[in-house]
Amino acid sequence: MKRYFAVFITVYTIFLLYMMFFGSGREASHESYLQTQPFITIQKFFTDTHVSSEDFAVNIIGNIFVFSPFGWLGLCLRKFNSFIPATFSFLIIISVIESVQYLTGRGVADIDDIFLNTTGMLIGFFLFKYATWKNIANIRFHFELTEEKSLQPTVS
Repeated sequence: MKRYFAVFITVYTIFLLYMMFFGSGREASHESYLQTQPFITIQKFFTDTHVSSEDFAVNIIGNIFVFSPFGWLGLCLRKFNSFIPATFSFLIIISVIESVQYLTGRGVADIDDIFLNTTGMLIGFFLFKYATWKNIANIRFHFELTEEKSLQPTVS
């Protein structure tokens, strides 16, 4: 299970980075846009009558759920089984990605995107914790195997 997820999350991350910088016809622009005031963009999508349901789905729902698989990184990296390391690491990485979008002109650096992406990761994280607690798909077995391997002495 861990191996499959590691392959999935690697391919998924490459795909997301491609979409964030080159997908949907994105080209480098000389003009960059930086939105640092929280909830302006989110409020616009909820209140502006000119926003289509497709734009709403892509920008609000997409920014949340596209990042939910990153909440499952605890399957691969033990330190991401804890809330603070997982959240803090994700916040740093997504902030760097948003900054690079701004600096390269290949997207909008928006504090609301960071908020929505992190919300998605947290939804994934809590689903991961729930799946572990309920032992869905025998997930605890995979952790026990990891613990056993780490406790075995290495032969040199």
